[in-house]
Amino acid sequence: MVNIIIRENYLQKIRPYYDSKYIKAITGVRRCGKSELLGQIINEIKNAGIDNNHIIVLDLEGKSGEGITTRKKLEKKIDSCIKDDKKYYIFIDEVQHIKKFEEAIASVRVSYNCSLFVTGSNSKLLHGKLQDRLTGRAKEFEILPFVYSEVLEYKKANGITVADDDFYDYLEFGGMPQRFEEKDEDGVHQYLDALYKSIIEKDVFGVHPKINKVDFDNVSKYIISTTGRTFSALSIAKFLKDKLPADIQKKYSETVNNYASYLEECYLISKCEPYYLKGKEALNGTRKYYSIDVGLRSALGNIIELDDTFALEGIIYNELLYRGYSVRYGKLRNGEIDFVASKGKLKCLIQVAYHIDNQKTFDREYGAFKNLTNHSPKYVFSLDRKDTSNNGITHINIIDFLTGKADINLS
Repeated sequence: MVNIIIRENYLQKIRPYYDSKYIKAITGVRRCGKSELLGQIINEIKNAGIDNNHIIVLDLEGKSGEGITTRKKLEKKIDSCIKDDKKYYIFIDEVQHIKKFEEAIASVRVSYNCSLFVTGSNSKLLHGKLQDRLTGRAKEFEILPFVYSEVLEYKKANGITVADDDFYDYLEFGGMPQRFEEKDEDGVHQYLDALYKSIIEKDVFGVHPKINKVDFDNVSKYIISTTGRTFSALSIAKFLKDKLPADIQKKYSETVNNYASYLEECYLISKCEPYYLKGKEALNGTRKYYSIDVGLRSALGNIIELDDTFALEGIIYNELLYRGYSVRYGKLRNGEIDFVASKGKLKCLIQVAYHIDNQKTFDREYGAFKNLTNHSPKYVFSLDRKDTSNNGITHINIIDFLTGKADINLS
């Protein structure tokens, strides 16, 4: 039996709302642990003295929610469970399976004496319709796959030896929780490939039934395997349609943009917007995407090489989001800073490198901050144990950062 770790980072954010009238929307990519988190919330509510008869759990992809596809069917099911006027705690897993679900849960919220929790795997539904219908009535909590510290916690909880090179396993195979149940690398690759196909089938093709499936698959794999690079729909169109005329390539770039938005909807990628550090450059729509899990990026055909810093960037990006930072990439007239991490008006600047093992790499990473008058703390992250801090720029070992032995400051 697998021992499940308590995801306290998320629970402490949700806990203050256990008894509130806010709809608690727990979102994220499939199989990242949303249902397990619901179970942990239910356990805490039970431990607080709530009777099991006042807890209603409906899994719309399981037996307990079978056949619940409309508001009327949802209300009929809830009516059959409610026996008195006391408060009930209602949990609806994968709520997007209900037609016009935003109307259904809005009705549940006001019709019953309840605290309502829902999960979903499609951000277009939960960011768009939920917000439009329930402005000021819902709180969203996005869940990520395991970050590295959670991987270590999971392994220890399940008696799995933590090896010195565990970080490199995480760098290649990521933190999707169920992948740790596989016995070898082939099994992990097969699991991640099957997971990707399941996500696409349910959360892209199921939502956009008229899509060209083969075409989408080609574009999506290219986007996911090249996350971390500045996104250009036209460049992707030219690469994938290199033998076609320029006007057709340009038109196809609109399709590429749509496909990228579909990947973002199902949480396979996360958008990183630019932060203009110097000058007043016009906002021209440039952006980057990072895979929600570096293992999915690897499984779709990208072979992680020792100098592949994009995989490391993805890990740092997701770690910063996990810790509650707003994250953008720094834009300069003649260059970039990998990340601008901020909370409120406070921020810091971060460069990410694999190793700083020669003068050229040192000059590139530390030189990225040259001529910046910004007084926010500046960091260079790498896997090196040697401290290369220089000229007010602080070096941090990546593993130390991920395990809490080193941290960043904002100003």
